[in-house]
Amino acid sequence: MPSTLIALVLGLTVLVACARLLHRARRKPQRAWRTTALLLAQGIGAVLLYFTLWPPPVPGQAGGLVVLTAGIDALPATATGERVVALPEAPVPSGVERVPDLGTALRRYPDARALRVLGAGLGARDHDAARGLDLQFEPAPLPPGLVQLDAPTLVTRGRRFVISGVVNGGATATVDLVDPADQRLDRALPGQDGAFTLSGRSGPAGRISYQLQRRDTGNQIVEQVALPLQVQDGAPLRVLALAGGASPELKYLRRWVLDAGMPLHTRISVGGGVDVGDAPIAITAATLREFDLVVLDERAWRGLGDGGRAALLDATQAGLGVLLRITGELVDRDLAALQAWGFTVAAADIARSTRLPGTESPDSPQGDGSDETRATDTAPLLSRRPLRLSAADGAPLLRDTAGATLALWRPQGRGRIALWTLSDSFRLVLAGRASAYGSLWAGTFETLARAQAAAAPQLPPAARVSERAVLCGLTEAARLHSPDGQVMALAVDPATGGRACAAFWPTQAGWHELRAGERTWAFPVRDRGEAPGLVAAGLRESTLALANAAPALAAEAAPARGGPGERWPWALAWMLFSTALWWLERSRPGTAMAGANARHG
Repeated sequence: MPSTLIALVLGLTVLVACARLLHRARRKPQRAWRTTALLLAQGIGAVLLYFTLWPPPVPGQAGGLVVLTAGIDALPATATGERVVALPEAPVPSGVERVPDLGTALRRYPDARALRVLGAGLGARDHDAARGLDLQFEPAPLPPGLVQLDAPTLVTRGRRFVISGVVNGGATATVDLVDPADQRLDRALPGQDGAFTLSGRSGPAGRISYQLQRRDTGNQIVEQVALPLQVQDGAPLRVLALAGGASPELKYLRRWVLDAGMPLHTRISVGGGVDVGDAPIAITAATLREFDLVVLDERAWRGLGDGGRAALLDATQAGLGVLLRITGELVDRDLAALQAWGFTVAAADIARSTRLPGTESPDSPQGDGSDETRATDTAPLLSRRPLRLSAADGAPLLRDTAGATLALWRPQGRGRIALWTLSDSFRLVLAGRASAYGSLWAGTFETLARAQAAAAPQLPPAARVSERAVLCGLTEAARLHSPDGQVMALAVDPATGGRACAAFWPTQAGWHELRAGERTWAFPVRDRGEAPGLVAAGLRESTLALANAAPALAAEAAPARGGPGERWPWALAWMLFSTALWWLERSRPGTAMAGANARHG
């Protein structure tokens, strides 16, 4: 630092000056007091010169800084010692100083001990400057409209997706999910807290833009927000189905697996040592590596014997998923074998009938001429085995409408094992709920099957034009492609370490693509003014997070930040002292000549 270097130079100069004075005193004897005064004066002069260049800081005066953000147009009441500044996005009331950012305001007023933020809140530009300060936030009311939205941007083809959100105030009667053909897919009535939930089912692979429409009591659209969605083909799971006999449940499950495009190998025992289906395979470690999920009932599981079950259990250590369907009575030997697999199962006097959540509505309205005209008005009644599953054995995989657990899964090495007690989910299809049936099994397979997807980068969840967005999990080959075809190289911040994050500021709305070699990931960027309620809610949440994380410092306990003192008093003192030292070095008092003159006189 320059101040340290100057201090070293001044110290060296003092040493040289003192050596010179001592050498002169030896050649020309003088009184001790004169020598001592001259030696001390060298150090005093150096200290005064140093403080002239770098005055010591003076304590700051207690005070605070009131920061106006968007949504504030009136001058607030201030306490003694508070200064008021306005950020660029805030309307400037009369007499309020405008600052380009919070960091500039803090540099202008270093004695500010606390921040009081009024209005919509601080944007990402000011977060670093505010982090760690004693911050209080007084938020402005949120605007009417959509203020919270949780919607996916990437789904697998044929999968059901859910959209939830909150609307604030306004004359909101309904919220609709509309497809690109302007057909309503779902409608929700917000609750008293404004919360709503919508759902839809993805179609063919590609990019599509749904719309979220908020309507008033007159059924007029008062707000419309785009919901960009990318539909991708899921990696086909390789499924092995083993059954101890034919059943409607197995029939409809096989049909769904094949319609979903999954490679399926099936073996069904019909008794007498006769199997039907595909070619027989041995249950070994080598053959099980060729599958991602094994679905079997208790009869097929029993028929594997100890060796086959051990091979199946070992395969789960390497990532295989296993779903064991309990469709009949279990004997004591079965219960002991399940105990070895980590499941404690006991017969129970419980209702065999059950209903599943999410099956209330049929796929399409009755009487519309579709294949679902026979759909029942109520959710179908399904059957379950009267078994009690221990919650300590694993995580719930399936619950009924009453909250009872119908299936459990537990990790086994890198794989997962599940126990399933529902007997006839195929009745959902017969009751006109094929979509619910597909969602049921798609979610089950996705939870249990061997993990296949490679690690994907972390994409920004809600990017906007001209706002900082962050991408993580990047490699050196990663390139960002904007909608107009421009390619941007991303500079990874070394401070992010293994997270490998980079920031960028999008300049246009639309789909952006992150490409690394042969792989591509896409994410949407919204226009800056789109959905203002979401923007306001985002500012509020981020500023509240800063305020909650701020140090809990009382005003009297927080040290006041000071600034550098005035230079002129030190410069004047140095000049006067240097003049006095100059006179002393050239005067005769205390020298040998002065003593001789005194004797002669």
